Amino acid sequence: MSLFGYPATVIHQQAVLDDWNRVTGYTPENKKAKVIEEQKIVKNANGEDVQSIAEIHLEGPQQIDTKDYFNYVNALGETVAYYIKHIEVKKQLGTDDIKKVIVYG
Repeated sequence: MSLFGYPATVIHQQAVLDDWNRVTGYTPENKKAKVIEEQKIVKNANGEDVQSIAEIHLEGPQQIDTKDYFNYVNALGETVAYYIKHIEVKKQLGTDDIKKVIVYG
């Protein structure tokens, strides 16, 4: 477990939706990220407290939906799937430029 995070390549599994907004499959996309394995309580989209076990920091603007998930190979060589609990967008101070996106899984 790292409090400072590991530079990593994560596989962003983007949900493919049908006409009724149901997931019919996933499209994988490799992304550079920093993964911090740390437990904390965050609020989900419904305002409920949920436990997050990791933060995935992605630079720049990202196309991410709560139906997506991320695969990550940790320091022990284990593949972990992180399902999205909350998405936070960080912007440059005083601008609308997106600095990074933090995904809590």
